[in-house]
Amino acid sequence: MEYMDAKKIVVNTGRLNYDYLACEYVMNIYWGCSHGCIYCYARSDYYDKLGNLGGNFDAVRAKRNALQIIRDDLRRKVKTGVVLSGGMSDAYNPKERELRLTRNALELINAYDFGACIITKSDLVTRDADILKDIGTHSPASVNFSITCSDDETCGKVEPHVSATTKRFEAIEYLTKNGIIAGVLMDPVLPYITDTAENVREMVKKAKACGARYIYLSPQVTMSGGQREYFYREAEKHYPGISDTYREKFKTYYYCRSPRAKQLWSAFAETCEKEEMVYDMRAANQMVRSGYSFPTLSFDEL
Repeated sequence: MEYMDAKKIVVNTGRLNYDYLACEYVMNIYWGCSHGCIYCYARSDYYDKLGNLGGNFDAVRAKRNALQIIRDDLRRKVKTGVVLSGGMSDAYNPKERELRLTRNALELINAYDFGACIITKSDLVTRDADILKDIGTHSPASVNFSITCSDDETCGKVEPHVSATTKRFEAIEYLTKNGIIAGVLMDPVLPYITDTAENVREMVKKAKACGARYIYLSPQVTMSGGQREYFYREAEKHYPGISDTYREKFKTYYYCRSPRAKQLWSAFAETCEKEEMVYDMRAANQMVRSGYSFPTLSFDEL
């Protein structure tokens, strides 16, 4: 494992985003990711330079003295809040099994009465169910699984080194049975690959069946320098001609929105209503934060 220097790790978000995941702080213990997702926005030139990875995003690095820095960061905060982990680099990469930095960070979050919000593609998070449940006794705690496709075959093509779709849904079931709120982030939707009504409907049904409390849909993918060419190169291996389709349709757009976005949203909303699944993220955030002394929305504002 390579290490990189850091002065701060737990950073203020500046505002609560009730249209996604409402968190006061963000925390990234690792930089880079070994999941190999062909669409990852963190492969862009901007994030590569920010992490000083030299173009090697797949080489995961840990931040030196991370736990001491996190402890000091938490102690200095004037107010407690929810700490989001996994927004940039998955906190549950394979090295975490051995290093346990994320688990120890959650112990610190628990000790200082902060909340936790995790985004991950790994079923390793179930290992830390005990700490997450303990955090939930005093602060909001949720695990959000990024899942882009309902079948393992497609998953293996666009997310080659993640826990398979089936494993992630099993992890949601395990967490919910242990009293931990879990949600599904269907983000991104890949135009001409995963943007089918069948995929969307199946995702909602599986999320409901395994006990997920809410589901989020983003009918687009972002593309920027570095990331775009990587996506084209890797996607061509399984979807010949897809790069030409993207170039013709999206040119150099940052937001590549599915041409079927309206149909997808209609199928998504209809299935969520039928399955009684929450899909309004403002309502989801209200659910996660309700009952705690943390800023939240009133039902009149939803």
